[in-house]
Amino acid sequence: HQKKLIWQGKGELGMFGYININQKIMTEENRKAYQAYYCGLCQRLKSNCGAKGQMLLNYDMTFLYFLLREGDPACPGRCFCPARPWCRKACLPEDGAMRYAADLSVLLSWWKLLDARRDSRGPRRLAAKAALLLYRRSYRRASARHPALDAAFGTELARLQALEDEKSPSIDRTADAFASLLRDCAAHYDGRERRPEQLLLYHVGRYLYLADALEDLPRDVRAGAYNPLRYRYGADGGTLDPADRAQLLETIDASISMACSAMELLDGRRDRE
Repeated sequence: HQKKLIWQGKGELGMFGYININQKIMTEENRKAYQAYYCGLCQRLKSNCGAKGQMLLNYDMTFLYFLLREGDPACPGRCFCPARPWCRKACLPEDGAMRYAADLSVLLSWWKLLDARRDSRGPRRLAAKAALLLYRRSYRRASARHPALDAAFGTELARLQALEDEKSPSIDRTADAFASLLRDCAAHYDGRERRPEQLLLYHVGRYLYLADALEDLPRDVRAGAYNPLRYRYGADGGTLDPADRAQLLETIDASISMACSAMELLDGRRDRE
């Protein structure tokens, strides 16, 4: 998971990196197109924030860009890759959806860093404070362009933090707070009513939260950190018994099924596959 490489640590936004492509079932043409979109978003982050903005690049916001983008893309240009400076790569020119995805990368990373500063100790807390200083100007610019979305993020994360502080045993309430945050990513784009996209992101968000909670349960129990599964199932040993695990996986599968159903409601578009 990419989340092991960037912003590592448990928290409300600790689930960056679960969304990725399955290259084994993609055609060579589709792989090249995805790479051009990914590199285009990287270049947009560089335009917004300088070289430090490229550190915020992640697969999740590339998925959001694919979801919101409409129409045929412009012909890719060529750009230098900071990870491979000896070569030039295909790079899609920016459009409205790409600018939006880049701004969301900044906003979500900012809230993640605030969460890390609050919950971490020692070197990680100092690193989060330093990163907040580094990205302060970039965050203010993105927030000025999307004030309603930034306020919505703050509201949902405050609701999630309150549930965490009270050690809520409800996986539905906690997952709903994070899922609503992802739903807002489509709700605040271009002023149009985008119900299928909102439903898709909501159920993807619910899946992300529960999958992350299941993966992090042993570590959270050892660290004494909040995890809704610990209180819902009494999992103080760091594992779920088979019956509880089966029940949770059914809940996760239900979210995946709902996301797939929402996908079927989307209008036909070039990048559907």
